[in-house]
Amino acid sequence: MNRGKKRMLTKGRAATAQAKRSYNESYNRGYNQGYDLGHDQGYRNGWQAGATSCSQAFQGTSIIIVTTNDQREHLQNCIESIYQYTPEPFEIIIIDNASTDDTESYLKSLTGKIRFKVFKSNLGFAGGTNQGLRMARGTTLLFLNNDTIVTKNWLSNMLACLHSNEKFGLVGPTTNYISGEQLVPTTYTSTEEMHRFAEQINRSNPSQWQVTGRLTGFCVLMRREMFEALGYLDEGFEIGNCEDDDYGFRARLMGYELVIAKDTFIHHVGSVSIKALGERFEEVYGKNLDFYSKKWGESHSLLAEVQRKLNGALATMNHFYPTGVVVRGVLPQPYWMENGIKRPIEGLSEALASSRVSQVDLRSWSLGDPIQIQEVLYRLEQLNSTATSAAPLQEGELAETPDHTVYQMKEGKMRRLNHWALTHWLLLERGKRQISYSELGSYEQGLPIIAPAVIVANNV
Repeated sequence: MNRGKKRMLTKGRAATAQAKRSYNESYNRGYNQGYDLGHDQGYRNGWQAGATSCSQAFQGTSIIIVTTNDQREHLQNCIESIYQYTPEPFEIIIIDNASTDDTESYLKSLTGKIRFKVFKSNLGFAGGTNQGLRMARGTTLLFLNNDTIVTKNWLSNMLACLHSNEKFGLVGPTTNYISGEQLVPTTYTSTEEMHRFAEQINRSNPSQWQVTGRLTGFCVLMRREMFEALGYLDEGFEIGNCEDDDYGFRARLMGYELVIAKDTFIHHVGSVSIKALGERFEEVYGKNLDFYSKKWGESHSLLAEVQRKLNGALATMNHFYPTGVVVRGVLPQPYWMENGIKRPIEGLSEALASSRVSQVDLRSWSLGDPIQIQEVLYRLEQLNSTATSAAPLQEGELAETPDHTVYQMKEGKMRRLNHWALTHWLLLERGKRQISYSELGSYEQGLPIIAPAVIVANNV
């Protein structure tokens, strides 16, 4: 072959590679623009490929990976292992939390079953994962740390476990580097040895499925229906740590079980993002522990109380929310929420205080007829004025016992609220009827009222 033909072949291959990269960049840009424009207002004005892709669910698993600085090599190893060891249908969604290395250019070079979104500020693990959940189309959803390497049969074994029991809410594997019951002692010293080690474990075996009280968030699988009932991760937890404990606790409150698939092993480098915090780690961890405590109080007794009241039944987060409150989702439109029905408020309601909920929470309530702002203000006034009444407690009214514990009457039952729930639902300043313990005892007590996950980003 002469030099001219060789140069033409080389140029042709370069042009083909550039075309693939351009297609991938256009696809991702189109998808993100299509989704952003279509969210809650129909998929319009987006690029056809992106809009069409995001509107069609598929029978497979959406693998959501959050990444940030100095982790590109880990991310590449993780992605390559997914392609090598995952014959099941899947898509990979990468959320880049403001990396300043070459992660963005690496993502733009990828083709195949990958979509990504790059953010200019760090949303934290919870915020980044929530963005991935928003983009996900799979019938099953999986959080996966970017510093993991998956192994043969990893996903099939976890799926078998998840689908074996409707009460299995969240499923996680074992690994070499983690806290808690998912830790397995290992001695391998290379990736090749690790895969041979994993082959001895990764043989589907229901006797190896263990119900646990805690799953760490390095790898968590759930059904889409579970996500619709449970909602997003709580973005009140900074950067990382404790948001996975919170998520698992909420799942258990709903009556679901957390399960370790001990017939599944994947490799975990471990705590790469957290270690990058350096001296800030203790500060961030302390804040997250404090937030968890304010949100849940004595969590063990709370869980035991809820489990007694559910008596084996399953609930959704909606069952733990109040009545007679004003809420809004990602859009400015406020709703009057009463007994599981949301009614769009019509009129000059811009100045009306409202509690922020996610789109998942908002969708969980049935849509009712519109209600005028004047009627909402009247109902709020009535709920405040009944605080001095001697009549039986009315639906939506608040009551306070001598120890300052606050309850709301909802569906004929007294529902307890802690300070965090009162604050989120804007009920701290609402009038409260003072009642004695004997009066409290004359009413049946229902499930406690809790606050939903904090949503910081404006589009979930």
